[in-house]
Order: sequence, then C-alpha cells, then structure tokens
Amino acid sequence: MKRLIVAVHQPNYIPWIGFFDKMDQADIFVILDTVQHSRTSVTHRNSIKCPSGSLLLSVPLQNKGQAINQLMINEDHNWNDNHWKSIAYNYRRSKYWELYEDDFKQIYQSNWKHLVDLNMSIIQLVINILKIETNVVKESTFPVDMGVGSSRIVNICKHIGATTYLSGIGAKAYNDEQQFEQNDINLVYQEFIHPYYNQQWGPFMSHLSVLDLIFNQGPQSIDIIRNYRNSTKKSEVYNG
Repeated sequence: MKRLIVAVHQPNYIPWIGFFDKMDQADIFVILDTVQHSRTSVTHRNSIKCPSGSLLLSVPLQNKGQAINQLMINEDHNWNDNHWKSIAYNYRRSKYWELYEDDFKQIYQSNWKHLVDLNMSIIQLVINILKIETNVVKESTFPVDMGVGSSRIVNICKHIGATTYLSGIGAKAYNDEQQFEQNDINLVYQEFIHPYYNQQWGPFMSHLSVLDLIFNQGPQSIDIIRNYRNSTKKSEVYNG
C-alpha cells in the first residue's frame, strides 16, 4: 500500500511557520473548520514583529462560542484597515515587502463576513508563495460527521485512506495512540525546528506569523523551513 500522510489543523489567522511546515510534510492537509472555537486559540489572532517586540493582531468576532466555520467577523470595527496599517508600518522596509505587498493588500481591502473565509484566503496565498503542493481540504466538505477527539482524527484518516497521521507534538498528551494502532494508522509527531533568519527590529524572535518570514526572506522561505526540518540542531527545537 502506498504511504499516504495526513495532517490536520484549525484554520488560524496569519498562521505561524510550524503550520506550513506540517502542511508541507503531508500529502493531504485537512482544515478542521467544524470544530468548536476556543477563546484561547489563535484562530482569530496572531503576532507580528515590531520595534518594541511583538504586536498581537486580533480579528474582532461577533460570536465566539460556535464552530469555526460559523464565526462572524464584527464589522463595526475597522479591524482590516488597522491590521493592514500595522503590517505595512512594520514590514514596509523589509527586503521582500514590495514583492508581496499588493497580494496581501487586496485581502485586507476586501470585505469579510466569515472568519474562515478570511483565514483561508490568507492561507491559500501563503501556500502559493511557498509553492507547497499538498492537497488541502476542509473537514466541512466531508459527507458525514467525523466525531470528536482521537476518534475524529482516526475517522478522518480512514475516510481519506491515510496510512500515516502526522500530529503536532502538543497533541501527544491527549492522542489515543492505541486507537491509531488498532486502525492500522501510523502515528508520527512533527519535530518542528524553528528556523533562525534575518529579521528587523533587534534580537531574533520566534513563533510569529509566517508573514515575518515571508517579508524578510521572500522566495527562500520554503527552503529555510525545509533545511531546518532536516537539521540536526535539536537544541533549537521549539514546541509551539
């Protein structure tokens, strides 16, 4: 049987680098857009770098206790203009700002009602920039409910025909590893090594939005991610 690697993740806002590192290692990447939104998640927020450190950009929501694909953006706030001004102010002097400025500007000048549509638009743009060839599908397109917890992931893998599930290391605490074994699904964990690269504004800062990497490193961004993945510098592993 041909090896088929599946990974899953919620559709986060301007995701961090580890999101795309995991996607790049999978054959199929499932967007968990039907899971319940958590107030502590980064589905609607993430950070960029600024002169004083990091700046959190948060999309205002009308309703926070629903499935992600039902979350509505609060249009009473001028969030998109404010976010774009913050991104432009902090990255306009970066090496590759002009290469990607227009593409991102178009997203922020559009009117968005659902958070998932905004997030997926940004995710797809980053996929194109990084030239990731992984097949990306939404869980909401599946014909049946996949359940909850580890059963949900196992059912997704079985539905797709996956032989291997690539999990984030943070899920190791609650993955039911026996359930994967019983269903002949090889469970492996992402060993993400956070890349170091030239940034603006002082000492290097990790765990920012992928925008920081893209605007500073441009077309080399995906090579930087892949090179660090294959690195033996285990002391530089970040468990984000």
